[in-house]
Amino acid sequence: MRAIALVLLLLGAMTSAACGADVAALEQHVQRNPCDYVARRDLVVLHVESGNIPAAYHHAAWLTWLGPREYVESPEGAVFIRSRGNRDRARRDGGKSLATITTAVDAEHMLLDTCLNGAIAQQATRLRRDIAEMAERAVATAAEARGNDPVVRMALAQLAMTLDDALVFEGGLSAKRSRLRALRAAASRAEAAAAIVPKAPGPRRLLAVIRSRLAELDGVPDLWDLAIAEAEAARALDPEDAHLAELLWTLHLRAGHWEEARIWQERVKAAVGASQGK
Repeated sequence: MRAIALVLLLLGAMTSAACGADVAALEQHVQRNPCDYVARRDLVVLHVESGNIPAAYHHAAWLTWLGPREYVESPEGAVFIRSRGNRDRARRDGGKSLATITTAVDAEHMLLDTCLNGAIAQQATRLRRDIAEMAERAVATAAEARGNDPVVRMALAQLAMTLDDALVFEGGLSAKRSRLRALRAAASRAEAAAAIVPKAPGPRRLLAVIRSRLAELDGVPDLWDLAIAEAEAARALDPEDAHLAELLWTLHLRAGHWEEARIWQERVKAAVGASQGK
């Protein structure tokens, strides 16, 4: 019996070592090929199996905020980072970069929970204040980490967008100025992420939304063209994203590009018809 137990122990150690070697090789691979989304998805699974939730959480956030829509909506993407258990373990065991990422997800959950509870009218000011403080702390934490992680840049951009959402709910005379500051901060951080990983559609997708909000606030027609350019850049990187086709339809309408809007409307209708016919 003792001999059998020893053999099983050795086999377990060999399997663990092989798994560790696979993870290390994949980590090196995505360092060289950051847009290998299949490898990142596999890393989420492998890190979970080995109990390394912070590493899994980082790759899941990468897929959620930088990856194509297919990976955003996968169990290894947004579903993973929104899990309270995963978030709590990543916050507890991760470093400063994980703190920034989990803070962004926490802020989004605070906003959604307040809306779903029907308390947004009564708690809008408190919510805006809390999210603003979270964003300020996250910026300071990211600065201390002194890294060039595109996921952290996107986390800060997401925080600024959540703050903008809270400002919309709060309203008030100063809301426009505060929203402009939040949106410009979000744009700067998303641009930084896009510069680090130019082939990732996520930053461009977010920039299209940011530019459209700025265009609506400023009332400058040319700003709609910037939003359209970002959406087109995102779609070139992720042509299967149906949400981008709908966004381009809306943006062309807002910009007054009637013919282009009609073309995108037909594309959206054709895609919906094809999906319903399956």
